Amino acid sequence: MARAARAASPGFEGFADRDGRFFRALARNQRREWFEAHRGEYEHGWLAPMKALLAEVRERIDALFPHHPLGEPKVFRIHRDVRFSKDKSPFKDHASGVLMVGSNLDPMTAVGALYLQIGPEEGAAAGYWAMGPEQLARYRRAVQNDRQGATLAKLLAPLVRDGYQIISAAQLSRAPKGVDPSHPRADLLRHKGLALDFPPIPTKVRHSKALLDWCVERSQEVAPVVRWLLQHVAD
Repeated sequence: MARAARAASPGFEGFADRDGRFFRALARNQRREWFEAHRGEYEHGWLAPMKALLAEVRERIDALFPHHPLGEPKVFRIHRDVRFSKDKSPFKDHASGVLMVGSNLDPMTAVGALYLQIGPEEGAAAGYWAMGPEQLARYRRAVQNDRQGATLAKLLAPLVRDGYQIISAAQLSRAPKGVDPSHPRADLLRHKGLALDFPPIPTKVRHSKALLDWCVERSQEVAPVVRWLLQHVAD
């Protein structure tokens, strides 16, 4: 029944428009009344397509992770958490979602096979954005290991040449305590996570049906790094 239900769902045909006019208007109208009056535009033009896109990407990249389950698509709420923020704007100016992979499916502490953000500022990424203390300790041991660390560096080099950027939630200004600053992978050891920011989404692809293939192709390219993280770092 679940397979039949997924098959009956509409496929990804693109987002509402190439210019993200809804989000530009929302940024100027950060009022709950305005959003409720335009909720249908968001749900039909952005929320539903994001769900469909992630579901189709999941189906197409599942085989890349034979030893780790891909989680169900997670689309983040458009409502901002303003409890600890000086900016009390109630709504985000973008739609975003993620496909987590592995036994830990918490979007904030686990490995992502794909993160996608669509709006005035948009892009995609994959990897381990923020590591907890245990994961960080395993990461540093693996990066310093001659074989495991060299493998990671070899996987990252062509991606960086092709426009991917290594990012993380936080990084040190120098190598961690006890690590030789001249270590060949000192730059990687400064990071408290390891994710890859994808090259910019091409203009002709933005918001269109072609975005599906672009996301799949980029996810395939970074999958070896994601598998390295799952093997050596993740719970």
